[in-house]
Amino acid sequence: MSSNLQRQLDILRGAYQLERFPSLSIRLDRLRRVKAMLSENESAWCEALSEDFGYRSVDQSSFADITTSIKSVNHALKNLKFWMKAERRTPDLSLRMSGAKTYVEAFPKGVVGIVSPWNFPINLALSPLVSVLAAGNRAFIKPSEATPATSALLETLIAKYFSDSEVSVACGDVDVAQAFVKLPFDHIIYTGGEVVARHIMRDAAENLVPLTLELGGKSPVIVSASADLKLTAKRIAFGKYFNAGQICIAPDYLLIAPERLDSFLSELKAAVETADSAQGSADSVSVVNERHRQRLNNLVLDGEKQGGRILTFSGVNQSAYQLTVVIDPSDDASINCAEIFGPVLLIRTIGNLDEQIAYINQSSHPLVIYYFGRSEDEFRRVACETSSGGLVKNDVIFQYANDDLPFGGIGGSGMGKYRGEYGFKEFSNNRAVYKSGFIDVSGFVTPPYSDVFRMVNKLMRKI
Repeated sequence: MSSNLQRQLDILRGAYQLERFPSLSIRLDRLRRVKAMLSENESAWCEALSEDFGYRSVDQSSFADITTSIKSVNHALKNLKFWMKAERRTPDLSLRMSGAKTYVEAFPKGVVGIVSPWNFPINLALSPLVSVLAAGNRAFIKPSEATPATSALLETLIAKYFSDSEVSVACGDVDVAQAFVKLPFDHIIYTGGEVVARHIMRDAAENLVPLTLELGGKSPVIVSASADLKLTAKRIAFGKYFNAGQICIAPDYLLIAPERLDSFLSELKAAVETADSAQGSADSVSVVNERHRQRLNNLVLDGEKQGGRILTFSGVNQSAYQLTVVIDPSDDASINCAEIFGPVLLIRTIGNLDEQIAYINQSSHPLVIYYFGRSEDEFRRVACETSSGGLVKNDVIFQYANDDLPFGGIGGSGMGKYRGEYGFKEFSNNRAVYKSGFIDVSGFVTPPYSDVFRMVNKLMRKI
């Protein structure tokens, strides 16, 4: 198994050695093939996704996996020639006077390994691929074994649209994944959980492989005293309804003043019933498999055992979606520290902004913090007094729809950023280039040192 993976890596690396700096036209061609692979096979993609999830709306799959990925391609196609331009830098004054020039130019790193998850198995494999190819690299993808139909289709279509010296796919179980991340890549991007990320970091350290880790975590929602509860509830319901809450940037827990809790719950119930009744079973998404469903059940049962109040909201389509709310369990409840990743919402009745910020800061930095309220001063306080990969005011999830924003976490929610120009730079060797001028500066700093040297040395400290 590992020898087969190494053999394929050798093919990709050999091709990179022969073409270390692909031209703009070659990169654009590869990006257009990604787009064609998505658009020409949309029905097959959606069928595979629905098979893997037990049921998944064709319209949601079309939007969340196909359209979002095509948008990433379009953004790169439009901007790549600008990203590839060398960035001028200003030499030190003494060097500038000698005619020296400096700039930074982005060169490919080589072969990038992409380890993608199951929740959006197309987008979270191909959106990184767009950045990797735009930067001029070769790519090797290990998709999730939890979505076998989609992963198999990805392997088939990549082989159809790309040579094995450009992009390759390795399907397989956990053993394949473990062997994959031990390969001597030039960079690895992993999207998934913190526990697996720690193993990947240890394995990557053996070969000093740089990493991009997108780890999710527990993204909080601050409900300010000035928040519109109807709007807040509607958008929280969306965040937990869309893809059944199986999104790394889904709202995980909510902080609200005790006196506003009942009003919020009333609005949340109405929002869930409206969304469920309007969308119905034809546009629903299931929890991906029984193992994850049981994991969610265990979080709720433990929360109840630890003193939490449990509420379940649902409308017409009860079998496909039920939002379960766990209110104020004790600090020992596992739901307080585990990423929920499903249609369950933890609520903590903490209404003071100082206490809300302190509560957020006692845990690992989240992937995103959501603030609902009208106060710019409060929003600025949240920005300055917390750390997270992203920060959103009065909405959830749609920050990901912006290809010109960096995506990634900090600390426990990950490292590195990708998408758009940030992805191009993440998977590039941003190389410092210095060209000497027409005056020999080295002679000036070679002993014996003169009074002029000493004068200029002091002067340089003041420039």
